Amino acid sequence: MNIHYLTTSRSNPQFYSFIQFFGDHSDCTSCDWEAILQAAWQNFWQREGHDLLELKWHKRFPEYKSLINVVTPEEQTFWQELWEKHTTELSAKFWRILNCAFENYQNELVKSFGTSLEQVEQDFIDLNITERVSKSKKRKQKKQQEVDGDDEPFLPSTEDDLVLDEYEQLKVLGLPTNFGPQKYPKQHKPRNKLHESSSSDCSDCCQEILIMERDKSLALHGVQSGLVSKRQKPKKKKIWANEMMPDFMQNEGKGQMVKYWLKRFSLFSRFDQGIRLDRESWFSVTPEKIAKQTARRLSCDLIVDAFCGCGGNAIQFANTCGRVIAVDIDAEKLAMAKHNAGIYGVAHKIEFIHADFLQFAVSSRIRPNVVFLSPPWGGPGYQKQANFDIERSLLPVGANELMKRARLLSDNVGFFLPRNSNMTQVVALSGAGQQCEVEHNFLDTRMVALTAYYGNEVIRNTPP
Repeated sequence: MNIHYLTTSRSNPQFYSFIQFFGDHSDCTSCDWEAILQAAWQNFWQREGHDLLELKWHKRFPEYKSLINVVTPEEQTFWQELWEKHTTELSAKFWRILNCAFENYQNELVKSFGTSLEQVEQDFIDLNITERVSKSKKRKQKKQQEVDGDDEPFLPSTEDDLVLDEYEQLKVLGLPTNFGPQKYPKQHKPRNKLHESSSSDCSDCCQEILIMERDKSLALHGVQSGLVSKRQKPKKKKIWANEMMPDFMQNEGKGQMVKYWLKRFSLFSRFDQGIRLDRESWFSVTPEKIAKQTARRLSCDLIVDAFCGCGGNAIQFANTCGRVIAVDIDAEKLAMAKHNAGIYGVAHKIEFIHADFLQFAVSSRIRPNVVFLSPPWGGPGYQKQANFDIERSLLPVGANELMKRARLLSDNVGFFLPRNSNMTQVVALSGAGQQCEVEHNFLDTRMVALTAYYGNEVIRNTPP
């Protein structure tokens, strides 16, 4: 299996999802790969195919709208053929991207269960990695010998090294080196045959020599007098410089936060209308297309967003649910969520509650249809873990405790988790004899996160 990582279009990446059911004894070998791929394609193309075709068509042929009503039947036939070709080419393009994402999905799913890939190991053997490593080690050893030359005796390995050593010895002893070994081999130039030259040729040569000497003297005089300065390389401008960019992003070392700024419109499509985010929210907010998919899956009368943050999920829940209760322990984030919901025109459908969800779940009398959990993952450092432990690394408590609190309110739970989560732990949250549905979320070919669904109502509630 080959892993494909294509460049992601930050501003408007295409969203793909691969869904799989798991029981308490599931493993990746029982997956129906072909069915998952076909379902993912049908889901994507029914959801976005028509809009993509229209968008690309009118961008490619802007004159179409004005001409289609006045064309002749022959021209209309031509346009129809062109449209069919456009549909075929574009669908094939997105099908290839989906296949690349699917290969990544297969690989990530196997790794999440802690199973090694035999094919990957075979690929490493075919690439002769051991031979490359040995060569790199030789280069390192040679460099180390050059550094530690005073501690170890010098053993010349080639004839050139011997010649160079003898030449240096003669030079140090003050002996003549003209008749000894030469440091650099003489370059034998072919002798010019003596021939009679005319006086005009000599005068031309002399004139050229005088011009060259004059140019050298003028250049030397310019350097000494300071008239000629060394050309400096132009400084590279920061491509991310932007007046709207927060100060902490511009001051961040090596532009580490700039990548989040570049994909701001994938986080919120209305970002330029005044969306507010603090530093933590930039790398914890759910991308809008994933939030929309989750909202379609969890459509109901009443939903609780347990860790609403700046409101990415709550805003989309307001479009599919009758009522949304957004809970967060941070009052500033809650204020930003309310402001952002106003930009999308859904603030009136969301009730914002400043509380700790762990306490809220115990004391509240609200009985929602669904509880959505998107707890903090501990910052961007979660990506460094090969297998993210959802019992030890999630904040403020482990996944099992969060699930217990959520089920005090509802048996139907949606859980938004890192893409490298330990799948065995994710499946175990469903409980003995129960099953869960895991949705791996991709933006273009890059896996961003996964969403696990627990409870009969949300598992049966498949997206349109």
